Amino acid sequence: MFLRILLLAILSISGPSLVRANEQIFISGGPALRYFERHKVSSHDKFWGNFIHAAVLRHKQIADTIPAGDTFTWLVFRPGYEARSREAEFDVPAEVENLIRPTGARVVWFNNRDELINYLNRGQDRDKVKISRLEYFGHSNKRNWMFDYSNRLDGAVAEPLCLHLRDLSKIKSSSFAPGAYAQSWGCHSGEEYSAAWLKATGVRMVGAVGKTDYSGGGIPVLSTAGGYWTK
Repeated sequence: MFLRILLLAILSISGPSLVRANEQIFISGGPALRYFERHKVSSHDKFWGNFIHAAVLRHKQIADTIPAGDTFTWLVFRPGYEARSREAEFDVPAEVENLIRPTGARVVWFNNRDELINYLNRGQDRDKVKISRLEYFGHSNKRNWMFDYSNRLDGAVAEPLCLHLRDLSKIKSSSFAPGAYAQSWGCHSGEEYSAAWLKATGVRMVGAVGKTDYSGGGIPVLSTAGGYWTK
């Protein structure tokens, strides 16, 4: 009886240390400049906060499923919001943080592809804190996440302002927890990007076959006839 009580006492002390906390990550790309978009028939990013507001609503959807003890980190592409701030003549980055604050997320700003990859690989001690969820909100095509779109150049894909298929091998598969969930809410990600992500990281990524639309102010929806989400 004494040994049983002693064993229970040891487990009650050591038990919490055996519980492994994971990290939930949202990534928000930057908005386009109205200077480039305003005269287009199909104009992007009339609202600067599409990729923030949609993610806030997504967080409300999943908040009850996030395990207690997990950390929640929100990676935001700083140059895009700083450029839109200069154009709009108000402090857009500060407003981004105001929108995110109620979610309880820690905001981490990044400036380029390499800083994003570095965070995924080394932003936490990945031997102890694995990524169990990663969701991307921003512009994309079938081969790129485009953090900067119609901002420095009109509609151009400029390195290192995107994460291309060939960059995915730089992300360590060991950064992710078994059974991790990933989703890209950008256009066309399900056409090539999801498969490349799986090959590089071992994690399945839900992606869109076709375009996605953020203009309704909510979580993005498929806008291509016959479009669908990959599994």
